[in-house]
Amino acid sequence: MRTKLIEKPSSRSPKDIDIDNMCSDVEVLEYECPCGKGKIVEEHDYTPGFREHDVNILCNSCSKKYTLDLKKGVRNWELIEK
Repeated sequence: MRTKLIEKPSSRSPKDIDIDNMCSDVEVLEYECPCGKGKIVEEHDYTPGFREHDVNILCNSCSKKYTLDLKKGVRNWELIEK
């Protein structure tokens, strides 16, 4: 199951890093969690020399009930009941 996108892709940078001296490109997508109290966050870091893609359930209730199926890749994740 996929949930609704609630925040359009954005670029985020940690506030404690001197961004003027580095090139960072991080795409962050936020989705509703099934209970509506938390969210699912998908992050894609395209910083030169460093590539990472991750997705997390940021809800205590839903993280106990669901797991993320990443068989089709991070961009095509699906929630499945545990």
